[in-house]
Amino acid sequence: MVTLEREDISTPSLAGIYDVPEAARYLRATFHAEELYPVSSRKLIGWIRRGLASPELCEIPGRELLIEFEDLVSMRVIAALRSAGVGWAEIRATDQWLRDQTGCARPFATEALWTGQGQIFVEWTAKLISGGRNGQMAFDLLREYLIPVHGLKFDAASQVAVSWEALRGVVLEPDIQFGAPCVKGTRIPTRTIVGMVEAGDSPHWVAQAYGISPEEVQAALDWESRLRPD
Repeated sequence: MVTLEREDISTPSLAGIYDVPEAARYLRATFHAEELYPVSSRKLIGWIRRGLASPELCEIPGRELLIEFEDLVSMRVIAALRSAGVGWAEIRATDQWLRDQTGCARPFATEALWTGQGQIFVEWTAKLISGGRNGQMAFDLLREYLIPVHGLKFDAASQVAVSWEALRGVVLEPDIQFGAPCVKGTRIPTRTIVGMVEAGDSPHWVAQAYGISPEEVQAALDWESRLRPD
């Protein structure tokens, strides 16, 4: 039997780009998604129309919309805020304030927010709390679900998210496999794993073929099962 190495999947690397239904599925499948605001394609399009992603996307028809990795991470923060009852006026005002403070077009995807370190986070949460009960609820929820960082890694220079472990053992990185979910530490897309198992290969055989552990195969299967509608 020929063993497939971790790097044998050789799809060219491009920055992570996602259509809206795909992004919504990933957000519904990730850590703590059950407790956060339910995300649908329609809701994501509405958030984009409100200018909470790249501004140039606001007028693009829904079926043609594509978002980048930083937008995907940002939408997770917005889901947390909406779950806590924070209104759109406050979210948009906070987004603009953070853009001014950080100089980043997508401040919800920056390390300053997700790690809870630095004055920016302190001022941001204080701003939410000052808005009343919803602000306090938002702070509590953010502290529980965003801090410590749940599977995010940041670029040392820009402090912008560059890797997201959306579920244990499954990672999205914008420069690997077009940003598709992969088995952690490899270039093996989770959809490849599930495709082989559905075609009749045993998880044990797949693990041997790719030189990964049975636990890594199971992580890929778990992730893909969460992407499917109930």
